Amino acid sequence: MITNKKNIITILFALVAMAGWAQVNSVSTQILVIPDVHGRTFWKEAIVKYPDLPVVFLGDYLDPYAYENITQEDALANFKEILAFKQANMDKVTLLIGNHEIHYIDTYYKFGRKDTLNAEYIHQLLLEHLPLFSIASQAVLNDKTFLFTHAGIVGPWWNKYFPDTPTDATSICNALNGKMENMETFGAFIDDALMEISKMRRGEAEAGSCVWADLDEHKKKSAFLNGIYQVFGHTQLKRKPVIKKTFADLDCRKAFLITLKGDIKTIK
Repeated sequence: MITNKKNIITILFALVAMAGWAQVNSVSTQILVIPDVHGRTFWKEAIVKYPDLPVVFLGDYLDPYAYENITQEDALANFKEILAFKQANMDKVTLLIGNHEIHYIDTYYKFGRKDTLNAEYIHQLLLEHLPLFSIASQAVLNDKTFLFTHAGIVGPWWNKYFPDTPTDATSICNALNGKMENMETFGAFIDDALMEISKMRRGEAEAGSCVWADLDEHKKKSAFLNGIYQVFGHTQLKRKPVIKKTFADLDCRKAFLITLKGDIKTIK
């Protein structure tokens, strides 16, 4: 279902694989986290305020909400700025992939707010820059392990697709990001696993994937990954983040800091 420039993309994927997949490892600095963008520009103020910090974008860069008065063209221009920011700061910036990127990569899927006018251009733009993205990333601060994905990992989905993979953060990142090693593998993973949507999101699956899981799915006991603190977006919140003992949903149109103590603070 995916069209692509196979020879160019294959080479780029190989280069990224050799580079180790842009994961944040044990760090001795704060981390700047940018939740769902959807054409918004709050990320620019955050990187100006904290220019030297590593940055993790949680995915969903396009498809603005009409009530926010952001045009599709504005969102696309903003996304291109994010790509340029990543390219200028390869070691510092992590771009995670969200469900709103998936439906441009695999054109079979149709969702609300999709930029149908620019869809083919965005499709090619994403394919050409796909090696800049990853599905998961990790960091260790103050002996606390953080796992970053777009929507978080819930136990039933993980156990279905990775039953024999350990649930430490490194193994999780390697398993997920390894699915992007080439277009054939990634396309199959999209169709088989990433497009799993639970009934909480009007889907039919038992559990949503790491780009589709709903916040309420993380409130179930079966969702927890022992010893890992999950940070994600995806489920839009009105004003405040939801910060719990085992996870944080930060999708509230603001940037955040993970401090040296491992606390999550809103950037004002």
